[in-house]
Amino acid sequence: MDKEVAREVIRAAFRSGAELQKLLGLLKERCSPEDYKDYARQVTTAIDDIDAALLDKVLAQFPELRDEILAHQARAGH
Repeated sequence: MDKEVAREVIRAAFRSGAELQKLLGLLKERCSPEDYKDYARQVTTAIDDIDAALLDKVLAQFPELRDEILAHQARAGH
C-alpha cells in the first residue's frame, strides 16, 4: 500500500465512524431507552472495530500520518 491509499483508508474509516455517530441521534429519538442503550453499545463497538481493523493497521505502516490526522482534527475542532 502506498501513502495515498493509506490516506484514503483513513478517510473512509472516519466517514464510517461519523455516519455511525450520526445514527445515535436518531436512535436516541426513536428507540426506547433500553433499545437505545443496546444499539449505542453496538455502534461504539463497531466504531472501535473499524479503528482497530483499519486505522491501527495503516498507522502501524505509516506512523507519520498520525500527525496529519491530529492536524486535521485540530483544524476541524475535534
